[in-house]
Amino acid sequence: MNVLFRFLKVLGIALLMVLNENKEKVFGELSIPTHFIGSLIGFLLFFLVAELCRDVLRYFYRKRKKMGLTSTDNVIVGIDNTYFLILTGALLYFLLHLLKLKPKDFFTGLTLISAALAIIMKDYVSNIISGMIMAFSDKLKIGHYVQIGKHTGEIIDLSLTMISLRNDDNEIVYIPTNLIYSQDIINHSTMEQDDNTVTFEVNHKMKLPFEEIEGYIHTALQPYATLFSGETGELLIHSSNQETTTFKYHYTLKKIDLQTSKKIRHTILKAIYHVTPIIKSPEITKPL
Repeated sequence: MNVLFRFLKVLGIALLMVLNENKEKVFGELSIPTHFIGSLIGFLLFFLVAELCRDVLRYFYRKRKKMGLTSTDNVIVGIDNTYFLILTGALLYFLLHLLKLKPKDFFTGLTLISAALAIIMKDYVSNIISGMIMAFSDKLKIGHYVQIGKHTGEIIDLSLTMISLRNDDNEIVYIPTNLIYSQDIINHSTMEQDDNTVTFEVNHKMKLPFEEIEGYIHTALQPYATLFSGETGELLIHSSNQETTTFKYHYTLKKIDLQTSKKIRHTILKAIYHVTPIIKSPEITKPL
């Protein structure tokens, strides 16, 4: 199917080139202005050439990296983002040519307006530049499990202006790319092993001994014992106040597996939930 589309694009380019050379003969009897036809043919020709170039670049890159036809990574995203920017510029040029305006005269005449637009669109342009830099960087890639500021999750998309994260609750979080450089970033996927920490709180009224909580967790994690590096894990006390104690259960997997990490987290929290005794509210006696 991809080969067929590429063939149709090449055929379309050849047809448009022929039409561009003979537009006066083909469209001469129509009442459509010649410059409009020329602009439209030129834009469509540029669009198909850009499409074909993008397809060729993606094909050779995937072939060199031995990737599937539908696989994607930062470079593929970068190629797509560059294609989008070039096509946007071509569309603007087409509109100016359609209105019989020279780009130099147009932008010179809009100096004050351009300055105002630059101030208004400063954040948007900053997002685009940051997105382009990040797309061709190897620091953050699609599929990495990262913590950006207070958000933690798997990177599922890198667009020109946003990074999309899927957190542990399967919620999609969108983070502007220009904020990435002002946030603390922890990339868990670059570690040799998969270190994980599950945090939970236990009310002091539950009166659960430390060893009992740890035993419940170890028992619940027996199905995953072969996936752990070394011992099952370690239960630590993070903090305590008058009402609750915050625990952290730290474990390490032999290899990075986001789905398994999510299952283990849910297993730990379910184990704590099921062993927590029910606190009965004191009975209130109404006066007779």
